[in-house]
Amino acid sequence: MTDAAEVEAWADETMVDHMDQYRIPGATVVVVANGSVVLAKGYGYADVEAQRAVDANETVFFIGSTGKLMTWTAVMQGVEDGRLDLDRDVNAYLTESNVAVAGTYPEPVTLEHLGTHSAGFEDSLAGMLADDPGDVRPLEELLVEHRPARVRPPGEFVAYSNYGTALAGHVVAEEYDTTFTGYVDERIFTPLGMDDTTYAQPLPPRLESRTAIGYESRDGAYRPQPAQVWTMAPQGGSLKSTGADMGRFMLTYLNEGAYGDGRILEAETVREMHQRHFTKAPEVPELNGMAYGFIEMDRNDERIVGHWGDTTHFKSVLALLPERDVGLFAVYNSPGGAPARFELLDSFVDRYYPTAERSVLDPPAGAAERAANLAGDYRSLTVAENSWQRILGVMTRTYTVRATDDGHLTTERLGAPTRTWVEYRPGVDRKVGGDATLVFLLEDGRGTHLFLGDAGSATYERVPWYESQTVLRGVVLGGVLGFASAIVLLPGGFAWRRLR
Repeated sequence: MTDAAEVEAWADETMVDHMDQYRIPGATVVVVANGSVVLAKGYGYADVEAQRAVDANETVFFIGSTGKLMTWTAVMQGVEDGRLDLDRDVNAYLTESNVAVAGTYPEPVTLEHLGTHSAGFEDSLAGMLADDPGDVRPLEELLVEHRPARVRPPGEFVAYSNYGTALAGHVVAEEYDTTFTGYVDERIFTPLGMDDTTYAQPLPPRLESRTAIGYESRDGAYRPQPAQVWTMAPQGGSLKSTGADMGRFMLTYLNEGAYGDGRILEAETVREMHQRHFTKAPEVPELNGMAYGFIEMDRNDERIVGHWGDTTHFKSVLALLPERDVGLFAVYNSPGGAPARFELLDSFVDRYYPTAERSVLDPPAGAAERAANLAGDYRSLTVAENSWQRILGVMTRTYTVRATDDGHLTTERLGAPTRTWVEYRPGVDRKVGGDATLVFLLEDGRGTHLFLGDAGSATYERVPWYESQTVLRGVVLGGVLGFASAIVLLPGGFAWRRLR
């Protein structure tokens, strides 16, 4: 891993392939190991028309929710200071704020719940985008106006929540009597020398000219897209950074909270953040869960924690292998970065920490009957419950699981390829031709919840037959046909009446 030339050769080969396959104009990749930067390199263009190349030290990218790690760092600094307690009701920190968590359930929401995305909020994107930087309102106002419903008791399941992270950032700001962005600038970015990392909107002039443009690939060409204006800073959408700055951040966590002469966390705190805090199936070691703020991303039996981030046109991933003292960061300026980042991580782990190839399994005895009890539709818990966004979520965040006659399972989801799985043991299936794992919670042998082994932040719940994709598509198709018939028949009816 310390052979920089070999790492660069691997990255060059992998990135050229991914950028061509997924239509990505520009990207940055950073690899750190043993306290040093092994690779920090830009690929392609930050500005296609101007032919401005990506530079890992200079080019600024939106990094999306990977920036949530800044928020959880700030929370843990508050724990170290004795100002915050992970197990205390967050409302206790909001007595002088207009923000409050509704008392929907007897159990209070704590910072532990927020940091593991298990608070039980419904999903919502409301209030997270503005038309212009001048329209960005104070965090407190947005949290009050766009408070999501509590739809399940805290600590029950993981359901990723942008609102929950923004709320945690507001708790920090309230406790320290400052703004969240001001706090992070002073307590994280400055000590680490992350001079090119900012939440500022609009960007300061010295960074604006160095910022990558986001693109969409249409009709064989890259189409530049206007920069989005994100609100609720702690949830990460508005954070911009360079590969070099994110390398410093990775080195800090791998060095147990210190970088150069700066220290932002104590070693014990870093170890606590990297430990597992939540999983719904502790008896299934193949299933990743939630560390604190960090998401478990284990592969090839390697302990990996990190985060990924998505804005509409920028995709990122940060992965740390603490036991190896190794980290990987990548960011892309087009939607194609979404699959590319995880393929990059898989390639990296397979290259440097391979495992023996798993033998091809045949379904064991009784697998066909057990598979039949798992078949059905499983919907993500991050789907909104009380807004129009539910329609989009229902259609795009539902896996259809089917059982074959010989006991295999297949999974399908809109926008994703069909995958085939074979039972490894009851309730745990492995991908045919791969290392991915599918895990089910069972009640009397019947699947109630589905988890993808490498995605600790996603829970999918079985839905009743009348909410299945087949029924919903039938309803939608019937509505479309009915509307089309009305369009065709109304003019005909009018003409018939005139003739009569």
